[in-house]
Amino acid sequence: MEPIRVAQIMGKMLYGGTESVVMNYYRHIDRTKVQFDFVADSDSVMPIPRKDEIESLGGRVFIVPPYQRLHEYIPALVKLFKEQNYQIVHAHLNTINVFSMYAAKKAGVPVRISHSHSTAGKGETKKNILKYMLRPFAKIYPTHYAACSRLAGEWLFGKKAMEQGKVTIFNNAIELDKFRFDENVRKEVREELGIGDDKFVIGHVGRFCYQKNQDFLIDIFEEVYKQNPNAMLLMVGEGEDLERIKERVENLGGGTDLRQQK
Repeated sequence: MEPIRVAQIMGKMLYGGTESVVMNYYRHIDRTKVQFDFVADSDSVMPIPRKDEIESLGGRVFIVPPYQRLHEYIPALVKLFKEQNYQIVHAHLNTINVFSMYAAKKAGVPVRISHSHSTAGKGETKKNILKYMLRPFAKIYPTHYAACSRLAGEWLFGKKAMEQGKVTIFNNAIELDKFRFDENVRKEVREELGIGDDKFVIGHVGRFCYQKNQDFLIDIFEEVYKQNPNAMLLMVGEGEDLERIKERVENLGGGTDLRQQK
């Protein structure tokens, strides 16, 4: 018996947090019963992040026009959903889900899941305007509501929906074994980065953007450094605030060593 295929609407795949969460679930589900297909916008990172792994696990990757071009995006989704005869479509783009959910309903997909992974945050005025404009339509086309937290669920679907148990919470599961302390890994990474054993390292991994609040992290580290001159702040990521953060660190008298991802 063939597994049920679920179309996961990912938007722009850019090695981001949402796709990491979905991949964590994908790696651990019973893929003899359920398979994931990933639908990504054409302006994603190319080649598509984790494409080889997805295909090795039995999944497929489909490319569609970016959602900014709705006149192309929606027809492409409708066509894809019909051709692949999907019975389940699961969208992960917050308020933008309205477009893929509409396409799924138009294509006759019976199970349409809208998943909220965030709320509206400060620092993204244009995005927030769009979010608030689209939010009233969030519950029109999905058949099921999902969220990564109660707050994210309330923001997109409303407190009443949460209280009535209409929103399923999927906690952002991680693979704990990957993050267990390993003395050998510690030594190898420090040698690779040229960090001595005497250094007290504080690490941060995340996109350089307003939500990740690297400015506050730098403020805290400045106080740590006053107490321990052997302390070192190591930040990993890319994003729109990268150059500004680099400049701020240099203005505080710190050094920056930018290294390209291998």
